[in-house]
Amino acid sequence: MAFDDRKANLVLFVLSLVSVRCENTHGKRILLSDPAYVQQQMTHLQSELQTLQATVLSQTGKISSLEQQLSHFQNETQSQNREIASLKQKLSEATNEKGGATFVRWGRKDCPTSLTELVYSGYAAGSWYNDKGAAANHLCLPPDPEWLNTTVVPDDVTGRLYGAEYESTNGYTMFGSNSRNEEVPCAVCRPKSFVSSVMIPARTTCYSGWTKAYGGSLASGNHVYEAATEYVCVDEHAQPLAGGGNSNDDGLLFYGVKAFCGSLRCPPYKQETYISCVVCMK
Repeated sequence: MAFDDRKANLVLFVLSLVSVRCENTHGKRILLSDPAYVQQQMTHLQSELQTLQATVLSQTGKISSLEQQLSHFQNETQSQNREIASLKQKLSEATNEKGGATFVRWGRKDCPTSLTELVYSGYAAGSWYNDKGAAANHLCLPPDPEWLNTTVVPDDVTGRLYGAEYESTNGYTMFGSNSRNEEVPCAVCRPKSFVSSVMIPARTTCYSGWTKAYGGSLASGNHVYEAATEYVCVDEHAQPLAGGGNSNDDGLLFYGVKAFCGSLRCPPYKQETYISCVVCMK
């Protein structure tokens, strides 16, 4: 009910009492037609009405504040819902997009089969074969290097990086005929439909559930030299790097790897037998 209606009803109620008599608390009879009494009642009712109006105004302000807060929360919720929807979309795209694991194909400038894509092809490189402080890992250097804007200090307290060459023992090489002293290419490859890759030594085929990327011969440095090296899988159809092989520049050297019995179990391994390798994807 509106406050104006309530006020009108109160006035009608007061006027209806004009002809009514009632007793006060002291037992006296008072005529309601007494103007002073009617004025007193009207004043009292107006005071109550003002109190109710003030209460309503206060409640209206609180309701308005709560509505503003609710609107703010709704806007935040909509923003968060949009962010959640975006994250779900990205997660769905990431889940549906396969591939991602990369591997290096040593001895080749291309990537194997239609199951992979070429990231870049370049040059195999590493430390000098007989340096005591050599780095152990091999690198596949890109053909288009970019340089830091640094000041070159003329000293010899540095690491060193050299190209790689195929080598042979007693004229025999695991990496193709006439490959001795040829420079070694490499290719960084990314599987299109697989998320994992692994190089398995002493295998020519992959285990069940894995797909072969390429196979070949296990290679490392020569055991008589100072430098540490790592084992890598050189493709069975290894290529030379175009323009190399005219001179014996050494650097990082690729030798075939043989098995030696003792702490290495024979069988299943065989004494002084070259080790194969395969790169597999899943």
